[in-house]
Amino acid sequence: MNQTMNNTIDKDIFITALNECYRRLNDANLTVKDLSKEGFTLLFKSAYKAVTTK
Repeated sequence: MNQTMNNTIDKDIFITALNECYRRLNDANLTVKDLSKEGFTLLFKSAYKAVTTK
């Protein structure tokens, strides 16, 4: 039961971080296609950190 709850929380954080990525891209008038794989990785790490420290 506890493992299932942890997985749900992890998924929620992941989805929230992706939403933050897309919000930042929209603010910059960019799309995912405008970024390299490394660029998106950096963006996601930054968004994930912002989401988890709130």
